[in-house]
Amino acid sequence: MSSLKEQKQFTDLVKSKFNSKELDWILAKTAIVSNIETSKKFNMLFSLTSRFVSNEIIAWSPEEIKSLDTIYPGFGTTQWNKQDLTRILLMLALPPSINKAIIESFFEIAEMKEQVVLYKGLYLLENASEFSNQVAEGIRTNMANVFDAIASGNPFAQKYLDEEAWNQLILKSFFMDRPLYTIQNIDQGKNENLANMLQDYVKERWAAGRQVSLEIWRMITGYLRDDIKQLISERNFKDLEKEVIDTISQQNNPDLNSEYWDAIGKTK
Repeated sequence: MSSLKEQKQFTDLVKSKFNSKELDWILAKTAIVSNIETSKKFNMLFSLTSRFVSNEIIAWSPEEIKSLDTIYPGFGTTQWNKQDLTRILLMLALPPSINKAIIESFFEIAEMKEQVVLYKGLYLLENASEFSNQVAEGIRTNMANVFDAIASGNPFAQKYLDEEAWNQLILKSFFMDRPLYTIQNIDQGKNENLANMLQDYVKERWAAGRQVSLEIWRMITGYLRDDIKQLISERNFKDLEKEVIDTISQQNNPDLNSEYWDAIGKTK
């Protein structure tokens, strides 16, 4: 949940990146959306954004990224264009008393690119926690872009999803072959139930003669079961896989930090 102060900091910084013509359009349309009587025009204006605002990727200074990452952890790890941010400004303009009904209804008809922005913007809303069921439902998608909008560089999942939904997000990442290291606050979401699910997944994959992503051990370390230890002792590993297996097999290994796992993830 973003405070009103953080929302103002965010919107002020974002608005500074638009030219005068674009900003005039944004100010006019956010005023319409902020009025309860005309707020139902949100869907139309959200979709019309591409006609009036360019899709230019915004360049941020290191100071700006630092400020934005304070408000939206992970902001600097993904690209944002002017259309994305205009649409998020429209989301923020909706009165919190009615935004849930309007936004969740729009999810049902939104195009893929629109869903991406909706999921990326939810964390900034004052009542972000009210959208946890919507995000949990979104995890079921098979569209990589939409899934990444929920998982990659987005702080919503780890902060607002319950353990069951969070665990499904992590497991789905492996089924969809998506990178784990880009998930915001990934290490804060480690838990025994997740580790057990992933170890069952490892057993299934190995029994079928298939490999598993090296990133999977990031979420298992600290919860390694005896049956998996036995399977590890019976297998031959090579190269980077051997290095990872040897590393996780050492108790209290100081090398098993976020920097180590991020580097492993980037080798894919």
